[in-house]
Amino acid sequence: MWLWDSNIVRAFWEKKHPTLHLHLDRVSRGEIALPSIVVAEILGGRCDFARKASPEEAPLAHRQLFETQKFLAKFEVVIFDERCAEVFKQLKQQHKTHKRHADMMIAAMAKAGNHIVVTRNLKDFKLFLPSQQLENWIDDWPA
Repeated sequence: MWLWDSNIVRAFWEKKHPTLHLHLDRVSRGEIALPSIVVAEILGGRCDFARKASPEEAPLAHRQLFETQKFLAKFEVVIFDERCAEVFKQLKQQHKTHKRHADMMIAAMAKAGNHIVVTRNLKDFKLFLPSQQLENWIDDWPA
């Protein structure tokens, strides 16, 4: 399974990166999933905006929340489960000073399920995953 980081989700939604679409030509849509932490990150921002919006901003904020929810529903979601939690615990022990909590959770999900993380920020994951479990579908041309 190919797990998309939030930067790949945004690039796909905005349709700004032709390289991403070249990669999509080689992968079945059924092999792409979103980690539950990525869904939480994306919806969290929209929920905050909808909750805190002024009366003038509220209609837009709630439309964006609804559109985001509809968009995300098109993807399979890989849930952070107990197995992921065990791997996450190990990663936290190995990398005590690392502050990128969400990235470490995504890496734990990839390790636990033997998935490949697709991200534009490879450096954020190199400490946690071997290179064969990382791909950049924005800047790297498909093989």
